[in-house]
Order: sequence, then C-alpha cells, then structure tokens
Amino acid sequence: MLWAKRSISSRATTWPPLAYPLLTAAYVISGKLGLLLAVPPGYATAIFAPAGIAVAAVFMAGRPTLPWIFLGSFVLNMWVGYSVSQQFNAIGSAVAVVIAGASMLQAGIAGSALRRAVGYPTPLDNARDLSRFFLLAPLCCLISASLSLTGMAALGALKTTDFAPSWVTWWIGDTLGVLLVLPLVLIAAGEPKALWRGRGRSVALPMLLLFALFIGIYARVSIWENDQSLLEFRLLSQQVVDKIRSGLEEQGVFLEQLERAFSGPTTIARQDFRRLVERLPQRFPTIRAVEWAPRINAGQRAQFEELQRGDLPGFEIRQIDGSGRPRRAGERPEFYPVTYIEPLEGNAQAAGLDLASNPDRYAALAATIEKGTVSATAPIRLIQEPADQTGMLLIDAVRDGPNGPGILLVALRMGAFIQAMLGPMASTINLQLIDADQGKPLFDSFSSEPGKISFEQAFSFGTRRYLV
Repeated sequence: MLWAKRSISSRATTWPPLAYPLLTAAYVISGKLGLLLAVPPGYATAIFAPAGIAVAAVFMAGRPTLPWIFLGSFVLNMWVGYSVSQQFNAIGSAVAVVIAGASMLQAGIAGSALRRAVGYPTPLDNARDLSRFFLLAPLCCLISASLSLTGMAALGALKTTDFAPSWVTWWIGDTLGVLLVLPLVLIAAGEPKALWRGRGRSVALPMLLLFALFIGIYARVSIWENDQSLLEFRLLSQQVVDKIRSGLEEQGVFLEQLERAFSGPTTIARQDFRRLVERLPQRFPTIRAVEWAPRINAGQRAQFEELQRGDLPGFEIRQIDGSGRPRRAGERPEFYPVTYIEPLEGNAQAAGLDLASNPDRYAALAATIEKGTVSATAPIRLIQEPADQTGMLLIDAVRDGPNGPGILLVALRMGAFIQAMLGPMASTINLQLIDADQGKPLFDSFSSEPGKISFEQAFSFGTRRYLV
C-alpha cells in the first residue's frame, strides 16, 4: 500500500500545449516586475518569483518545462541587459545565456529533488514533507547564484568586489521566490485540485497580503536609501564644484601676486621670472605653462625680435594660420608675444605667439585690461599641447612697470585640472564643465546618453560664467 502511494505520487502532470508558452510569459513578466526591486546592476532582487515558478513547473510537469524556463530566463535577462546598457551586444547576450542555463539547471535539479523527496501530487501538509521542502529550497537555490555570477565575473560583466553582496542577494531572492511562490503556483494549478483550490482563502490570500506588505516596506526603505544616497551625492557634488572654483581662484591669486612683482620698481629678467615661477608647475601639475607677454607696437617689432634671439634663437612674433600651423604674424599696430615661458621645455612652441592674433585670447586680454581683474579665455587648444585636451588661459594685465605694460598668464590643461580636483572620485562621478558664455565644454566625461542630470550648478570666475 505504501509502495503504491509513492508510485502514484511520483508521476508528472502532462500539461496542455498552451501551458508551456504561458510558463515562459509568466517567467518574463513576474521577473521584470520583481527586478524593479533589484540592486544594481539589475540582476539580483530580494524576492525572485520566477525561481519559484520554474521549480514549481518542473515539480509538477517534469523535464518538458525546461526549454521554456530557459527561454523565459533568456528573454528576461536580454531585456534587463538592454535596460542597463540601451543596446544589445555580445557580452549582454552571453550573460543572458549563462543565467538562463543556470536558472534552467537549478529548476531541473530542485524540481526533481523535491518530487523525489515529497512526491507529486502531494498535499504538502505534514511535518516530514514540509521540512524537506524548507531544507531543499535554500540548498538548490545555491546553483543559479553561484553559476550565474561566476559566469558574469568571467565575462567581465561583474566586478570582483560586487560578487559577494550580489551572490547573497541572488541566493536570498531565489530562496524566498521558491518558498513563497511554489505554494501559490500549486494552489493555482497543483494536484490534487480540490485540496489545493480549497487553500486559496486560508493560505494564498494571507501569503499575498504578506508579500504585498513586504514589497511596500522594501519600496519605502529603498526610497529612503535613495534619498539618503542622493543627498550624499549632492553634498559630494557641491564639494567638487567648490574645489573647481577654489582651484581656479588659487591660480588667479598667483597671477595677481606675479603682477605685483612686475609692477614693482625692479626689472624682471628672464632668470628672475624663472626663479619666481619654477616651483609652481611642480606644485600644480595641471599648469602647462606660466608666461609673460609684453605689449610691443609695430615700430618696436624688429628690435624686440632681435633682442630675444639672444636667448631664443629664431625667435619671431607669430600667429596660428587657418591650418593650425604657426607662421610669422602679419603687420598690425601692436602685439602681445609670449616672451618668458616656464617651463620652457615642452612649451617652446608657444614662444613668440601673439596673444592678440586669436579672437578668444584677445577677448580675454581686452577684458583684463579694461576691468583690471584676472580673466579667462573661452575653451581653446593650447599650441604646446600635443594631446587633444581642451585648455584655458588665465590672464592678468600689467599696466606699467620696469618691464612695460603686458600680460601675465597661466595655461591650464582642463582635463588634468578636473581629474586633479576629482581625485579618487573620478571613477565614480561623471562630470561636465561647460563654458556657459559659449556653450562649449572644457571637460566632459558624460556618455553620449547621460540620462537624467543629478546635480547642476553655475559659478562665475575670470569674467566668465561656468556650468558644472
């Protein structure tokens, strides 16, 4: 008699053909809804209902359900991957295959093991069967978490530091999914029908209410955590903006101090200039060069060029032509040629460049002469910068002094400047620094589709306005 009962209760139910695609649809839809509660990057969630649906399907209908479970998991994870990266790619497809295979294997092993342990059809109403169910569910759910995350790590889709927390969340999500959802599936479609349908009000309704309460609490806590994270991010972002502004202001203070030296009673020779500024690029690696450009009128040009050739052979006042190459500057009433430049090594190309020959440089030059304050150029490409890195000149005017009127300036590499301001945060924060007057970026680490901007602030410096 006991043998006959075990024999009868070990058989799988044959499902109608329509039930199998419905299984795939249920897997995808419940999975997508469940992943609304996922932790980044979107593969692990606190309760993963499809795990329970898949195990229940194998428990009731056996091996014929496995290809449909694989299909459901593959479609779900391709959908999740596209939601994260906004594209289909080889890595995302490989990840979807790995997870689908692991999910199918877990459902197959768990469903078969459960059927051997408690039999099917089953009322699942005695201490022995319930204890086996509660023991097997967490053990079998080790499979998908372990295989899926190992595969993702091997494919480079998961950071090593994220493995442990993702594994714990994945395992808990699958375990709770099996423990909570499998009984609900049996109530909806399990055998014996009369017994399981009769548990709808006494078992299914309380479980659904508790599940809804859990989701509500989880959602509320997630909102609180998100608000806290956003607050921390905004405070961090404000610190970044303050550092950028103070970094620029620090360069401005240096220029003002250097201007006072040039306005003093003593002539500043080339070696004096070197002594004054030689340590600055070491202290601030973002500075490409510190330069002095005296005002030279047309009548002084030939004598001035000859005088400078004693220190800089081949020196002449130059400008950049339409092709981006330096050439001898054309005739005009006055020039502002770069004469002193430190460090000279790596910056020799800038020697002799007439700051008045370029509209962006001239606009900043005119602004500092008119207003008597440090001014900044619009985004420019530094002549001495071989890399494709946007630069900026900070300019201060010397109105009079032993060296005559002229311009002092600092050339900044904005990529290096922003990276220095961000420090270790550079790998976790995407940032744009935009010259608001021209709408041109000085620095941009945003992707082509940055999505919602989380923080934005404007500030003024050097007669210009900037947006971070």
